[in-house]
Amino acid sequence: MNKTYLILDCNYLCHRAKHVFGELSYKGSVTGVVYGFFKDILYFQEYFQTKHVIFCWDYGKGIRKKLSTEYKANRVKEYTEEEIEFEKAFRKQVKKVREEYLQEMGYSNIFYQKGYESDDIIASVCKNLPEGDEAIIISADHDLYQLLSDRISIFHPQKNELLTLEKFKKEYKIKPKRWAWVKAISGCSSDNITGIRGVGEKTAIKYLLGELKETTKTYKAIEEQKEELWEKNGKLTKLPLEGTKVFEIKEDKISKEAWRKIASKLGMRSIKDKTPRGCGLL
Repeated sequence: MNKTYLILDCNYLCHRAKHVFGELSYKGSVTGVVYGFFKDILYFQEYFQTKHVIFCWDYGKGIRKKLSTEYKANRVKEYTEEEIEFEKAFRKQVKKVREEYLQEMGYSNIFYQKGYESDDIIASVCKNLPEGDEAIIISADHDLYQLLSDRISIFHPQKNELLTLEKFKKEYKIKPKRWAWVKAISGCSSDNITGIRGVGEKTAIKYLLGELKETTKTYKAIEEQKEELWEKNGKLTKLPLEGTKVFEIKEDKISKEAWRKIASKLGMRSIKDKTPRGCGLL
């Protein structure tokens, strides 16, 4: 029987939980990120009516920063002591979820690789998805558009919208695999990737579709710089990054007893009895 997998962009979901539930604590320990993440598991499994979940994580110092000193350099900032402590608590919770709680619950597909981002892990999983199976990526990251196919869609949690291949083609008129080219040409302010000055996503798409007049300065600028930009930016925007592993998808053995035990230990009474789909007493 064919399966539908939920592929979670876990670091994104953890940051989202931090902003919503970050101040929650139990017996002196901050628990908001864990609580928010667990709530998401319950919600998405129920919403999409599937028990199959794959957890993809950022892990370690990113290799892309070695490839480009500019990459995400705009995210460096000075922190107050209070912010430093809050960040430490956040990282501690993320590690607990990634390396302890999910395994204890019986989830088998918890994927990460040193130096690689969750985007790379997600891309690797999608690229090697078992024949006949489908996947729904849970993320707000536009870089993942390049992974769309007739078997892979993307759900944006904040917008509560499902982006399918058909919807993508209707809106952007290009094939998903060309999205890496769009980002290489236009750049990405979030990741501090510099593209061609004054060229945004719409203009880059027009160029790729052959709809940009050859007599314009913009067209000429793209023509002159595109190969150099692909050499510089393509290795940052194309997924997965070279060297990303192939991950083996295994069957989960989710324990209702373990879920309740962890939820009780962390004082999460509101979700203790709302166990994920596919749970059994082990």
